Amino acid sequence: MLNLMFREKIREKLTTLAPTGVGFDVSAGEGKFGDYATNLALVLAKPAGKDPAVVAQELIGQLQGDTGFLNYFERLEVAGPGFINFYLSERALNESLAEITEQKARFGYSDPGDKQKINIEFVSANPTGPLTLGNGRSAAYGEALTRLFKFFGHTVTKEYFLNDIGRQVRILGESVARKYLGQLTSGGEEMPKPAGVVQGETVDFPEEMYQGEYINDLAKEFADTKPANKDLASLAESAQQFAIPKMVEQIKHSLESFGVVHDVWFSEKSLQDNQEIEAVLKQLAKKNLSYEKDGALWFKAMQFGLDKDIVIRKSDGFTSYILSDFAYAINKAKRGYDQIIYILGADHHGDVARIKAGLQALGLAEEKFTLLIYQVVIFLDKGEKFKMSKRAGKFITLADLLAEVPADVIKFFFLMKSMDSQMDFDFALAKEESNKNPVYYVQYAYVRLLGVLRQAHEQGITGELAAYQWNEAEKNLLKTLARYPEILKDCLEDWQLHRLASFLLALAGTISRFYEVSRVIGAESAAAAKMRLILVEGSAIVLRNGLHLLGLTAPEQM
Repeated sequence: MLNLMFREKIREKLTTLAPTGVGFDVSAGEGKFGDYATNLALVLAKPAGKDPAVVAQELIGQLQGDTGFLNYFERLEVAGPGFINFYLSERALNESLAEITEQKARFGYSDPGDKQKINIEFVSANPTGPLTLGNGRSAAYGEALTRLFKFFGHTVTKEYFLNDIGRQVRILGESVARKYLGQLTSGGEEMPKPAGVVQGETVDFPEEMYQGEYINDLAKEFADTKPANKDLASLAESAQQFAIPKMVEQIKHSLESFGVVHDVWFSEKSLQDNQEIEAVLKQLAKKNLSYEKDGALWFKAMQFGLDKDIVIRKSDGFTSYILSDFAYAINKAKRGYDQIIYILGADHHGDVARIKAGLQALGLAEEKFTLLIYQVVIFLDKGEKFKMSKRAGKFITLADLLAEVPADVIKFFFLMKSMDSQMDFDFALAKEESNKNPVYYVQYAYVRLLGVLRQAHEQGITGELAAYQWNEAEKNLLKTLARYPEILKDCLEDWQLHRLASFLLALAGTISRFYEVSRVIGAESAAAAKMRLILVEGSAIVLRNGLHLLGLTAPEQM
């Protein structure tokens, strides 16, 4: 049995009545205005110079001949300036419920067509510090998007791009080295000092160094390796080689605690070691898309719509991050993905146009690349904003947040908001263990459903579809459940996963209203108990499926 998806049934039927190429909407209705509504009559009326209400009645007349279609609707009516409203029949609701209990974990699936090989790169924070609150937003979204794609049968690789070369990791190494020297010269353990360093001498620690407490911890661990007597430059290089694996290990641990495990950790250094960055330089030179100026090498980005050209190799001989991005894009393309998705932080907004320019210059299939930007997260504690700066060491780490708030809560907070909008993370609400906390509201609804199912099993009550007149609260719950496949289809098409989080919140509310008026255990009749029990089972299935797709747990007890 395929998902009914009543919205799609309406759209398919109306398409046969509309001239080819005419666009129209079919949307979920608002209670008294129908379960679904379409504006097709308004679209057709304008060019024909007719009253939309008259056109709407004509369309309804054409639909009357299809009894198979009309079996799913209690009635069709014209509303407002010419909308057609569709009201679902009890037959439609019963068939949808039967479909849920039959398909269980597969409920919501519809054939997306060709199955694709997809690469999703997300988080990819520099290994110069712990993961922050903002990185958690990327992790939650990337994991949920992966689960959605896999649910629909696509093959997905979750990838982390590790910036293990370049200026930022050099600063990390120097930061650790300087802290290490500061510990030595302030009277620490006696050991061989680097040339020119004496006891009691102050070691500078410029503002551009990383300032967080984690640098002190790394310096102490670095000291345990008993580094050789070297000058600052050599010591910084050793500290860099020591610190990067330590930070990567910490990042992986934070992600695993958050329920996110990447399939591939791609080293930027490998692009350098394998001459892939050099190959890009040669390709751009061959195409006459680079030139020397002021001791640096420039990419002719203005030829691809940018307002200025871009430095790709600096005057000090180091290549820029954007050149690595170009080489990385080629590497991904060679791996044969149908879709290549980047999930980037707001601080990478300027990189999007530059990477797209590189794709054009290098002749890569631009349509395969999608670059998404997630907006910043503002941390609120009792209404007060916490201003974050990774360089200054003022930030909320994901690990520290996980020590205070469960991963499910953090993920749901992130996924309730569209990625392209800035969001406030309310720490006080996140810590609240009550129905005021949205994820607990959803999970508690699921736990209550399981409780009813357990009680029914203990009392020998079984669900059974039979002739039964649903009350209004039960109908509303059935209609909400029936929309789940449509929500997933929309999420698959536009990747706006907050739709699913919002749906689960709405479903939990509808379940709560159902409880207020409909008893399952101790129902007024055996028929009511059996039908309501199936409705409880179907509701539990949909909640569990939705929570799983978002990367959250569906607890059996709370």
